[in-house]
Amino acid sequence: MTSDSKSINSTASTGSSASVSGTAPAAKQTPASQPGLASFLKAILSFTGDLSSLTCPSFLLNGISLLEYGAHWSDYPHVLAEITKATDSEERIKLVARWFVSTLYGSYNKRVAESNTGEKKPFNPILGEQFLASWDDPEYGETKFICEQVSHHPPVSAIYFENSKAGIYASGHFSQKSKFRNTTMKVVQEGRVTLRMKNSDEIYCLSLPDLDICSILTGKPFLEMSSTTYIRSSKGYTAEFQWYPKPYFYGEYHKFDGKIFKDSAAQFVPNGNDREQLYQLSGKWVAQSRAVNTKTGQDDVLFDVAAQPSADIIIKPLDEQSDLESRKVWNKVSEALASGNYDVASREKTAIEEEQRALRKQRAESNEKWEPSLFFWVDDADAEPAVKDSYAYLYPAKDSIGTGCWVYKNSAHLAASAGNSASASGTQTPSDAFSTAPSSVA
Repeated sequence: MTSDSKSINSTASTGSSASVSGTAPAAKQTPASQPGLASFLKAILSFTGDLSSLTCPSFLLNGISLLEYGAHWSDYPHVLAEITKATDSEERIKLVARWFVSTLYGSYNKRVAESNTGEKKPFNPILGEQFLASWDDPEYGETKFICEQVSHHPPVSAIYFENSKAGIYASGHFSQKSKFRNTTMKVVQEGRVTLRMKNSDEIYCLSLPDLDICSILTGKPFLEMSSTTYIRSSKGYTAEFQWYPKPYFYGEYHKFDGKIFKDSAAQFVPNGNDREQLYQLSGKWVAQSRAVNTKTGQDDVLFDVAAQPSADIIIKPLDEQSDLESRKVWNKVSEALASGNYDVASREKTAIEEEQRALRKQRAESNEKWEPSLFFWVDDADAEPAVKDSYAYLYPAKDSIGTGCWVYKNSAHLAASAGNSASASGTQTPSDAFSTAPSSVA
C-alpha cells in the first residue's frame, strides 16, 4: 500500500485556523466576461465523459472538494438516528425515506439558495484524499463521517457515517458520468449506499438520483434531479422516488412524487402484480414533502427543509489535520479563490495536479499498485445474502448501482462479526470505528 501524502506537502498550509462550518470559504462572484469563460463554454458544448477530465477556469470553482459533498448524508443527524425508533418494517421504511429526502437540499441546492453565484464546480479530489467530520446532537450524541477518494480514473468517492449511540451506520460510494445536452449537463450518478442498524437485522439499499445542471450558459447554474431513485429493504419493502425537472415553458422546479410499497418479487418490475402500496409521496425536495397512508388516508409531513436548520458540522483545525485531508490539500487554492486572486489559485491547483501526475507515473514505472487506506471493495457475489438480494432486486430498475460496493474497513457491521468479513476480503480485522484512520475526528 502506498500513500499520496507527500504529494501535497509543497502546497498545503500548516496554519491553525479552525473550521466548524459546512463549507470552505466561498470564492467571490466574478463577471461573466472573465477571460477563459468563452473557451470553457465552447468546450463543454461537446463534452462527454466524467467530470474530472473537464478543466475548469479558477473563477468557476467553488473552493470545496467534491468529498465534502458526501457529508450532506448527515445534515440532520437526529433524522438518521430516529430510524432506529421504528417498531416495525413499515414504519422503518417511511423513516428511511424521510432521512433520504433530508439529505437532498444540502447536497444539491443549498449552495445556490444561499449565494448569488449559482452552482460552481468543486475540486476533483486527489487519489487517497480524505474528508472527516462530525456532528453533535443533544439526544443522540455524536455522528461521525469519513470519506476517501478510492479511485481517480474513474473518480470514485467512498463514504461511511455512523452514530454509535443510536446504533446506525452506512457505507457507500458515488461517481459521476456526464454529457452536454442543449443547455443542460446531464449527470448520471453511479454508486449506492447501504444502511444498517444494530437493533434490527433489516438492511436498506439505496440508489442515487441523476442530476441536470441547468442554465450553464447564463452564468448561474443550478441543479435539478431527474430519473428515479430507489430504496430497497431486505424485508421486501421499497421506496420509489420520481424526480421532475421543470418543463421549459411551464411548471415548477424541484418537484417529485413517489410511493412506498411491499413487493415480494425477486426483481423490480414496473407496476408489478406483487405490490402492496402503503404510502403515496409528493412535494418539493427543497421545501416540504408529504406522505399519505394509502390505507387510512392520513396525510403527514415527510420532511420540511424550512422547519429546522441543518446541524453544525465539526471539522478539526488545519494544524490538526493530516496532509491528505481535503481542507489541508486545497487550502492555498481555497484562500486564493476567496480573495479573488484567480492567477494564484490556478498556479496552486496546477501544482497539486502536476504532483499527482508525477506520483502516478512513478507508481507505473515501479509497477506499484495503490490501495485505499480506509475502504475495501466487495463484489455483490461475496456480499451477505440480504445485501446481495436487495441489490439484485434493484438492478433491473437502476443498473447504475453497479455490482459491488466500497466498505469501510472499521464498519460496525464488520466489528460485530468479529472481523470474519474483513478477513475474507484480505483486510485487517477492524477495530473501533475511526480508530485506525490516519487522521480522525476528535
